[in-house]
Amino acid sequence: MIFFETLHEHALSIDFAMLVVIWMVQIIIYPAFRNIETVNFPEWHAQYCKQIAWFVLPLMVSQILECTTSCFFVGDTCSWVRLVCVLLAWAVTFFHSAPQHRKLTIHGKKTEFIDSLLTGNWFRTFLWTIVFLASYLNY
Repeated sequence: MIFFETLHEHALSIDFAMLVVIWMVQIIIYPAFRNIETVNFPEWHAQYCKQIAWFVLPLMVSQILECTTSCFFVGDTCSWVRLVCVLLAWAVTFFHSAPQHRKLTIHGKKTEFIDSLLTGNWFRTFLWTIVFLASYLNY
């Protein structure tokens, strides 16, 4: 129980960290994919995927746990908005972004996959921005 209370106390920080990461990915990282030399892309992309996971996965897991428990224990509108947006962001991550990354891993640097990542990531960026705003309003 203390674990969930700690997560709840730090929800705004977790949501802010996720906001920063997703905007960096959208504005800096994914567009930079276009500038990496085709010959170096497969190795670079594989390394990127492993390294970014160390930052993103703990945030995503913490966020989903906190949102779920917040809906159960608090149950206010902001908690539900956060949970729905986080679940939608996870859906986009696992049904769109992850498959595009797999395609880049298999086929190498392909503009259509990079463009698809950028387009799909706008939806995640919007959702995680809403999550942060709801968290901030709840704070």
